[in-house]
Amino acid sequence: MLPWRYDEALSDVSKAFDDPRAILHTTDLTVEQKIELLQQWETDLRLMLVATEENMPGTAPGNTAELLRQVQQALDSLGVVEREPSAAATKSGG
Repeated sequence: MLPWRYDEALSDVSKAFDDPRAILHTTDLTVEQKIELLQQWETDLRLMLVATEENMPGTAPGNTAELLRQVQQALDSLGVVEREPSAAATKSGG
């Protein structure tokens, strides 16, 4: 992935990658970039879950929770321990 494509992916990770495993298997990203992309994706998914709870579902609300689980597994595989808690007061971590 070229540097400008990384920046583009960071603004909308789900359009740049089909699933979290695709980020893990990309060879032209550093581990830090992979973590940053996955964390951004996690934040986006949490916000989508909150919106769904407020009756503002996104394009694929049924897949959000499963995709969030996959993102969390990908972060775990990269050794990321500190991230938004899954048992937070809200799904966005607040």
